[in-house]
This record gives sequence, structure tokens and C-alpha cells, in this order.
Amino acid sequence: MTHTEISFTSKNYEDGFGFACMKAAYSFGITGRMDYCSESDVKISAEGEQDKIVEFIQWIEANVKDHDKILYNSPMKCTRKFKEFDIYCHSLTSHNY
Repeated sequence: MTHTEISFTSKNYEDGFGFACMKAAYSFGITGRMDYCSESDVKISAEGEQDKIVEFIQWIEANVKDHDKILYNSPMKCTRKFKEFDIYCHSLTSHNY
């Protein structure tokens, strides 16, 4: 098992991409987390078998529309801190109450 960090900037968020990405992660046996960090930055922590991580990255490359560049690091030691694949959306707007 390995751990990989994937990041990209997308000019447009595709409705439903996060859910489709989560379904793909489950189909590849990947655990981890997808973070929407800003209006255009996405970071994914992925853990799984090396060949499945490669397939997952290929799936992301094929399914992200209008992305600048998809970056990912060399496989690292698996942390095993993830039990499933989650999506987290940081607050994209500030509210004045």
C-alpha cells in the first residue's frame, strides 16, 4: 500500500465531479480524502495499491475538465489513517452576520 498526494486547479468545477471521484476511488479500492481548498484548487490524498493509484490518477486526468496541470508525488509510505474516501469542501465564501 502507498500514499500519494494529487493536486490540480480547475477553471470550472464540474457538477458531480466530487461524487464521481469518490465512486471511482471506491471502485479502485482507494481510501483518502478530496479537499476543495478554494474556488479552483483541489487536493486529494489517496492510499491504496500502487497499480490502483496509477489507474485512479489516469481516471482523474480523463475526467477533470479545464484543468491546468495535475500534479502528484512519488508514492510514499502508506499512513493508513483513512478508512474510506471522503470529500471535504472548505468554506469558499465568507459570511458577514
